[in-house]
Amino acid sequence: RREVRVDEQDVIDTVAIKRSFQRLNNLNFFETVEILPRQVEQDKVDLDVKVKEKPTGQFSIGGGYSTLDQLTAVADITEGNLNGRGQMVRVRGQLGQRRSLGLITLRDPYLNDSLTSGQIDIYRTMTNYTTYFEDKSGASATLGRWFSEYSSGSFALVAESMKFSDAQSDAPDFILKQIGTQTTTGFRTAISRDSRDYYMDPRSGMRNALNLDWGTRYLGGSNNYYKVTVDTMKYWSLPYDLRHSLRGRFGTVEGIGGRPIPLTERYFVGGINTMRGFVFGRAGPVTSSGSLVGAAKELIINYDFIFPVSAEAKLNAVIFFDYGKGFDDNEKLVLADLRKAAGLEGRWISPFGPLRVAYGLNLNPKPGERPGVFEFSVGSLF
Repeated sequence: RREVRVDEQDVIDTVAIKRSFQRLNNLNFFETVEILPRQVEQDKVDLDVKVKEKPTGQFSIGGGYSTLDQLTAVADITEGNLNGRGQMVRVRGQLGQRRSLGLITLRDPYLNDSLTSGQIDIYRTMTNYTTYFEDKSGASATLGRWFSEYSSGSFALVAESMKFSDAQSDAPDFILKQIGTQTTTGFRTAISRDSRDYYMDPRSGMRNALNLDWGTRYLGGSNNYYKVTVDTMKYWSLPYDLRHSLRGRFGTVEGIGGRPIPLTERYFVGGINTMRGFVFGRAGPVTSSGSLVGAAKELIINYDFIFPVSAEAKLNAVIFFDYGKGFDDNEKLVLADLRKAAGLEGRWISPFGPLRVAYGLNLNPKPGERPGVFEFSVGSLF
């Protein structure tokens, strides 16, 4: 009922009915949703909301291979509609050749039936970046709030402990100086407006987001920095269920008071979620031997032309063009320096979540770079 935008005794409003349909679908609790008007008096109708529920509790265990994590073993337990109130509990563990993680998430989208949400995350990740090894443990507590039908914001308290080790001999000085243990305490804030019709497979609408992270020594951590990321995406619908989208992202991170940028906060541009056609992180700065460094700034533009392969199977194909780059600390942001890629992608809204398979061509490969990269991922669309 919280998602329905029509109240009793209201004048019938087709826009509100359509929005109610969209919000119910976006819960991802139902296989089908129908809102049917039924005449009860000459000047009155009832709205019958018919849904076919699908299982919201999932347990999965298995293994696989991804271009980022390589060989992995995964176990995941999720209940997305605890007690029928939309509360979510998730426990996830992953062991991989390059990255391992553990995650516990608790979320209530409507605390005490208000427009305020609450979420707690506890996590640990271990990642081999080749240039160095990162072991990070942390926790965050987040409060979110709906401001209007499409606009929301969130505020989080964050505490993390990181240990960096096994740096390569040719790693830059800013990496070598951070080898050891450091801590981050601070805030993460976000403001967004999201008018997309269906989050999992949009046809129209727009999403704009502004994120500001602040790590401060005033709360006891050793890191002192700020990070700003702007992200905007627009979808346009076309005849025959064709559509296209344009996305732009810009981000910058800087140390405060002479402190370095924490390695965990650097941008890694390249890969299926940023620049397709490039190996993870390699559309940004690398060492002389080709090892990852991470960027202080990023600028990414993605264009997708999307067409259905099977509407019943929720399978789409994508022709894409990507432009972007990660910029080093003292490197100027020059549009002519942006890297370029193009290719094909398949997207399937599977029972296990969105599955993406992409092959991208590097349109101007540098010496030592691959001319093309094949990638796949399971998870939310970027």
